[in-house]
Amino acid sequence: MSRPGPKGKPPELKVISGTDQPVRRRERVVCVLDGNASKPTWLKGRAAKLWAEKVATYAERGQSVTGCESALAQYCSLEASLIEQFVKKLTPPTSQLTAYRAYAAEFFDTPASQIGSPKQPKAGKFAGNGQPPPETSSVSEVSPGDRNA
Repeated sequence: MSRPGPKGKPPELKVISGTDQPVRRRERVVCVLDGNASKPTWLKGRAAKLWAEKVATYAERGQSVTGCESALAQYCSLEASLIEQFVKKLTPPTSQLTAYRAYAAEFFDTPASQIGSPKQPKAGKFAGNGQPPPETSSVSEVSPGDRNA
């Protein structure tokens, strides 16, 4: 069973984004492979160009995709197919868009997948408990005799 909430970021990306906390670090299940990602031979045309762009972006981020070539190739092929459908002014099936969004989240290509959890104030989560609510000066008091007027 998986953990609830957003998927975790690899430690390398956390270091780059400045959100790395060694206390909260979880060990990888699969080791990072050395070397460069090799493009599958069946990937052609627009999908191959997307592959090159994505691999360059991931390398710039410090994100290793070695060992994930098959998933990345499917992601690039799906994106190329969606682009062709949009160019032909066809509406792609929802299932294709859903699959594309899943791949984009897996490879941290969406804004939401690149954001960590919000920072908690240093005083603690329950620091405001037991404190009186702040006073508001915009509420005017009405005397009991004025209510019927």
